[in-house]
Amino acid sequence: MNFDDATISNNNSSSDFTLLEGLYQLAVTGHTDDWEFERLNNAVYERLLSSYNSGVDMGMHETANPMNLVG
Repeated sequence: MNFDDATISNNNSSSDFTLLEGLYQLAVTGHTDDWEFERLNNAVYERLLSSYNSGVDMGMHETANPMNLVG
């Protein structure tokens, strides 16, 4: 099974891949000030938190969010 097959077979993986691809494309083209980039960035960040936190508050929300570093 190749990566594309695995991605299509799992709906969550497919939508995760789509979110990351969209975020990547906006970043590469320099559209990081747009509302779409902010929406995708927040969605990806929330999914990362839900995946890695597993109910444990790591206390890193303010420093880990890349949007907090933009100034």
